[in-house]
Amino acid sequence: MEFFPGAFEREWERRRATLLHEMQMGQTGQTDWDEPRRGGMARLAEEGVGGLGRARRLGGSRPGWSRGSADSAGRSMRTRFSALARGSQPAVVKLASYGGGARAAAMMSYTSRAGELAVENERGERVIGRDALSEQRAEWGHLFDNRAASRDLGVFHVSIEEASLSSGVDQDDQLREILRSGFGDRRFVYAARERSNGELHVSGVVVLRDGAGERLTGDRKAADIVQQRYDDTEAGRDVEARFRFHGYGNGVEWGTARVRELVASSDGEVRDDTGRLIGDATQAGDLVQKEWRKELHSRKGRDVMHLIVSARAGTNATAFEGAVREFLGEQFGGHRYVFAVHDPALDPKEMAEGGKRPHIHAHAIVTMRSETGERIVTSPQVFREWRSVMAEKAREQGIDMELTDRREFASAPAYTRNQVRPVSYHGRTEHEGTSQAADARYQAKRSNEMNLGASDLSRQYAATAAQVWADVKNEEQGTMEGNFAALQKARLEGAADINQTDLVFYGSKQETVKKTANLIELHQLVNGEDGQMREMTRPEFEAYEKRVEAVLSSVEQTLDAAERDEFDEVAATAREVVDIRREYLALTEQQSELAREDSQRGARDEQRDDTNAQWDAAVARYGREAVETANEVLVEVEHYREGLSRIEAGELPRSYGASYQDGLAREVQRAAEMAVDGDNQYVREIAKSDPELQHAIELIERAQNDVRRDADRDQRGANQAAGESETKAPAGGAPGMAEAEQTPEANRESQPKPEQDLHGNDRQNSTAPGQENPRDTDRRPDDASRTPVEVGRSDPPQQHVPRLHQIELEIEERHERDRDDRER
Repeated sequence: MEFFPGAFEREWERRRATLLHEMQMGQTGQTDWDEPRRGGMARLAEEGVGGLGRARRLGGSRPGWSRGSADSAGRSMRTRFSALARGSQPAVVKLASYGGGARAAAMMSYTSRAGELAVENERGERVIGRDALSEQRAEWGHLFDNRAASRDLGVFHVSIEEASLSSGVDQDDQLREILRSGFGDRRFVYAARERSNGELHVSGVVVLRDGAGERLTGDRKAADIVQQRYDDTEAGRDVEARFRFHGYGNGVEWGTARVRELVASSDGEVRDDTGRLIGDATQAGDLVQKEWRKELHSRKGRDVMHLIVSARAGTNATAFEGAVREFLGEQFGGHRYVFAVHDPALDPKEMAEGGKRPHIHAHAIVTMRSETGERIVTSPQVFREWRSVMAEKAREQGIDMELTDRREFASAPAYTRNQVRPVSYHGRTEHEGTSQAADARYQAKRSNEMNLGASDLSRQYAATAAQVWADVKNEEQGTMEGNFAALQKARLEGAADINQTDLVFYGSKQETVKKTANLIELHQLVNGEDGQMREMTRPEFEAYEKRVEAVLSSVEQTLDAAERDEFDEVAATAREVVDIRREYLALTEQQSELAREDSQRGARDEQRDDTNAQWDAAVARYGREAVETANEVLVEVEHYREGLSRIEAGELPRSYGASYQDGLAREVQRAAEMAVDGDNQYVREIAKSDPELQHAIELIERAQNDVRRDADRDQRGANQAAGESETKAPAGGAPGMAEAEQTPEANRESQPKPEQDLHGNDRQNSTAPGQENPRDTDRRPDDASRTPVEVGRSDPPQQHVPRLHQIELEIEERHERDRDDRER
């Protein structure tokens, strides 16, 4: 069968078609993305793919709710409840957000703490750094739809000739008619202000989609369309108005911000399309969030999703990371993803910025489309499936974790991220609601108010859960597990009573059940967390203390006078427990501080011992005198360097910089000369790890080599000239002397050896005994007649560079004397 990959426009479509074709032809091998690595890495399940896990979990009926039936992970409700009563933690897997392909890089950056933490991809590879993350993001490009977000709202400006408005008609009514003529039945808000040139300027925000589904683009093209429609209306023939768009955006949040900005800049003189006054930020938010939301039909690209997997504080980080790795590999086989674990002990982000959370958690960025083109479809049942798989993988890693359902505890429903805004990041993040209803939902969740779903299905599930809790209570009478089960049973029954109470008695019944719930929570706070005390940090304890006081205050408000004495006793006991835990926490912190000080002291002692050992080794190798002499100079070098560092850090005035730089240069030069002229090998050893000192040594050695090379060249020239003059017999001299000096042997012996001259060795005189060489008169013990090399050797090291010019002058003088000898 012939196959044409070019018939498919999208890359993922071509890959899927190629894979299916190879499967049909029996040519499929193990691909790079389905190869299992590091345990549980992405693999193509035999039963099927699609990102929702194993096929056996996708098919079949709804998980059974009977007391002994197993859920999708093979764990019955009875088994799970028993484990929860023993202290197992619930599995927490949250879908934080979706994002388009353009947002994938930013989501990866957040997960990796701007590249400071390593992330792991579906192949088990560790990726660290922003450049590596960019490359990872580029590999996902073929899986993205890259669909642009819808343009939901636009910011417009309209210029109106004030003189063309009718004087006998209300101005606001005329302005609304003008805007309706251009925008049609779209919703909008506006504010007007006059200009000095007789022009009225109207600004506002408009919903770009109308009731018929037409969506304007919010740009110049859309402004032309609106202008044409206005000009064709009756209002357009009477009043001159010019429409312009100055931006567009997506979603309720963007629209709320623009409307609130308009209200703030117009002193509250903002009206909507019905003429209603929008006077403050609250009304602006309610208008967009409650009335315009459904009309926006807002859409955003969903190319990736952001998952958060959490565990209790104190959970083993290595085991948790392994569980997350196995969960992602099991659940999202065939998809691309990266994840990173945020351990509070290793988090580079500060607590005030939202980092170092007391509980360990992991962030994962997963592509919505797999390599074969299948997309993840989310639903409440799918979320339950994810929690079930995560709990299973955690147990395999030795972490006690179970799937939970809020209906099993009569817990309040969760709040969404759009319903709250953070006000504090210390410890567990505290929020406030974006509206009164949202704040009530947030407070209900934080205070763990009792709540059951109103549907028949939820009531049936809760009734089954209550019966299972009763079974656990009966089997574990008198134990901690039995008490926990009894509390949960009472909670479910109390919530069920609320649902079954008539409206006439709802208020009193609600108060009674609320009091019961508060007492249950107070019992849990005081008696149910003994095993967690060692893991409690200072922020966690402060939150715990506030929660105890809040519950006590809530219980106190529902008490009768006859119950006051009993409540006071319970409250005193609760506060005593809090005080004990405060003292225990203080003792733990004190012990931690002492242990840290002991560790630091041990590190200092070890460093001191190591320093002494290094000193002894250096003395044994280079000699005490050389080490002590070098150490004095090196200490000065470090002194000036430390001073420059303090100046750079702002601890010392900037004016000190020049003197410290000069001092550092001077001491480095001293150390370098000590290494070269003093032949101090210890300094040379130190210079191997000090580039600045090594460079200074190389400069001095280069200067000395240049001096020796010039002296050697000049000496050879002088010797050659002197030899030529001595081969000639001097006037009136003895013939025998001239003949003796003309022999090759005598001539060679009469010339000093360059190597010996350079090293200051004694020269051999070629003249006969008792005869005086004329050249020797110039080299008798007179400082002015010594050779350049001898003069340079007698000078101290710091005179090398200043002596170069003097050496050149002496060489020139010797050349002149030689020239005079030849002329004579």
